[in-house]
Amino acid sequence: MTHTVSEIAELVRRGMSSLDTAPFADLFAAEAVFEMPFTGLRIEGREAIQRALEGGGARARAAGLTKAQVTITLTDSGFVVELVVSGPGFELPSSVGILTVSDGEITSYRDYPNASAASWFTRSVFDRFLAASVENRWDDLADLYAEDVTIEMPFTLPGVPRETKGREELRRRFSAAGQVRRLVKAENVVVHETSDPAVLVAELDLHGEVGGSPFVSSYVMVMTIRDGLIAHSRDYTDTAAAAERLKALSPAGSSAG
Repeated sequence: MTHTVSEIAELVRRGMSSLDTAPFADLFAAEAVFEMPFTGLRIEGREAIQRALEGGGARARAAGLTKAQVTITLTDSGFVVELVVSGPGFELPSSVGILTVSDGEITSYRDYPNASAASWFTRSVFDRFLAASVENRWDDLADLYAEDVTIEMPFTLPGVPRETKGREELRRRFSAAGQVRRLVKAENVVVHETSDPAVLVAELDLHGEVGGSPFVSSYVMVMTIRDGLIAHSRDYTDTAAAAERLKALSPAGSSAG
């Protein structure tokens, strides 16, 4: 079935509004090209583009986005898509895309994202990390990490591993630590942006209880967030001050220490 430009534009609007590429994934030509001129990314071929867009939708949802406001403007060769994405309590201009249509198929999609939004997405993942930590939602916390995440803890007690790999290992350790201690709140949280929008540095104090006794752990975290997930983190804490408490816990990296 051949679609008109207006029909294709409506299917794209419908899909992007709900962060779901399914309504228009099959509308790309076999040799279509997807480009992001700001970054130099270039993807050729319908299947590769479909995979990239599906991954982008999944990452957007992982970053806390729930929908997008989509503005469509028809052109002489296709249409322009302007996106303003949103989630609970926020709204953010995201990107503008220029799509070319020929013979009822999308032949070209040039996407220009809001570069300043990258730092915002990084911060939003950290905010969700902090909320899951202080609310003791250990499965939700583990889900914020990439499957192949690496956590480094340069300051450790003798015999405690300095590196932990993998989301499921973190999940196991978070769960084990949660059996013997409860976090209560975070204070003195300071987040520093860096020259790399995927990286942030955070200072914070985590308050909690072990066996009815209160404790405070101070952290500096150098966190790398890619595709809406924590891909790497270097976590520094005063292990000497917390030595007795840490002996009762398995090292979980990040907020579980």
